[in-house]
Amino acid sequence: MSNKASSHLFDLIHNLNKSEKRYFKVFSSRHTIGEENGYIKLFDFIDKMEEYDEDIIFKHFKGKALLNKFSITKARLYNNILKSLDTFHSSASVDAQIFRSIHSAEILYNKGLYKQAEKILISAEKQAKKYENLNLLLEIKQKQKKLIENELYTDVNAKEISKMFKEEDKIVSEVDIYNKLWNVKSLLFQEINRNGKVRDEKETLKLKDLVNQIERIDVSKAATKSKYLFHHIQSAYYFTVNDLSLSHYHLQAIIDLLEKDGVLLQSQPNIYFSALTNFIYISTRLKKYEIAQLNLEKLKKLDNPGKSIDLDIKYFSSTFSLELSLLREKGDFKTAIQLIPQIEEGYRLYGDHINSLRKAYIDFQIAVVYLAIGDHSNALKWLNDILNEGKIDQKQDIYCFAQLINLIVHFELNNTRFLPYALNSTKRYLKNRNRIYKFEELFLKLISQITKATNYFDLQEKLAEIEGELAQLKKDPKEQIVFEYFDFHTWVKSKLKKKSYLELKQEELNAA
Repeated sequence: MSNKASSHLFDLIHNLNKSEKRYFKVFSSRHTIGEENGYIKLFDFIDKMEEYDEDIIFKHFKGKALLNKFSITKARLYNNILKSLDTFHSSASVDAQIFRSIHSAEILYNKGLYKQAEKILISAEKQAKKYENLNLLLEIKQKQKKLIENELYTDVNAKEISKMFKEEDKIVSEVDIYNKLWNVKSLLFQEINRNGKVRDEKETLKLKDLVNQIERIDVSKAATKSKYLFHHIQSAYYFTVNDLSLSHYHLQAIIDLLEKDGVLLQSQPNIYFSALTNFIYISTRLKKYEIAQLNLEKLKKLDNPGKSIDLDIKYFSSTFSLELSLLREKGDFKTAIQLIPQIEEGYRLYGDHINSLRKAYIDFQIAVVYLAIGDHSNALKWLNDILNEGKIDQKQDIYCFAQLINLIVHFELNNTRFLPYALNSTKRYLKNRNRIYKFEELFLKLISQITKATNYFDLQEKLAEIEGELAQLKKDPKEQIVFEYFDFHTWVKSKLKKKSYLELKQEELNAA
């Protein structure tokens, strides 16, 4: 028996929280006759396994009936868990409640209890309108039409039919607006996720052509979800083309919209969470530190932890990443260092559940904090965690900049024997990546030259030449993302002025 069998059941069981596991056992005892003990024993055994291995399962349950046609047993257990989750979460999901009401109305209709069906549909309609579930609202309208037809139009007049048509027509128009916005959003994000931030006019125009499609859409009287989608598209577009001020404006509009609406905030808290994290990040980039700090406090007060492991991880990674970024920008590296034990505890708690890319962004920030305070050994340790992580797509910018910071750290550690090898490796990586910033070429030139410097004066001359080029590059909007990862310009200046990076960085912040 191969231990490479499908681990879907194992993955599902290990993603259940304690309440869901407890409910499954209660549900299983109620809804499974004769086999519940076997299912629960298999459930408990798999729950205790650290890795999925069917050889171990077969040895443990040798001679038991549940091993007969084991693939069917697994499928039934899997489906029973899903059914228990559906029941467990039905009260928490508004959509599930509305759908259940529609289904109940259909059952009553089939039994000839038309008035009871009508009453339930009226209640479901109120809920669907409140939470802007347009698709379910249309389905409710169809059920209501069916009731009218069944009564041979005896309980409805022409005015009511006309009103019903107008209501449905409005819903259809709203669905049309939402679908057009969703289409543009999906095409935009597909481009952004594939190519990242724009680096030339051709890429900018391609995205602009997409966004121009929604400029003719009037969302002033549209539903909240459509208004949100409109501003979401605009904020993402302007961020990608490096217009942070306009991106900031549209993110503020989203936050105001959600805080005012309340219903969408309650039903889809992840939307508010995402808008808030993006707003904090861009506020930090725009040096609006008070606004960033104020909204970071809002983020910390959100009641997210414990609802699901996915939300917990997003909350953990986003909160610490944003706080590290804000502290770095403000030059408060000592406070940033104090966050590291909490971050390490989060890594221990979430283990492999935390996405490698999310973790890489936090690791990178910690490495930069250590680099800033001159603790180069610890900086190297955190960078190695990124560079040795096989699950990270090496096309990602975070991996690229980890490579570049790695060269700086080895230079600081005076690893002269290793540095030429690391430099050649980085050159090969950037060539294969086939998507290079102007900065990257300049930085490789810098490292190549300073590693070959024969004396202090030769080093100063080479640094001075590169410093001027970096100062110009820092003004280029297409290159500004580079200095978001690390202030390479200040690092070069610190070498020229024979000061520590931390000292010079704080001088610059005080002078600003």
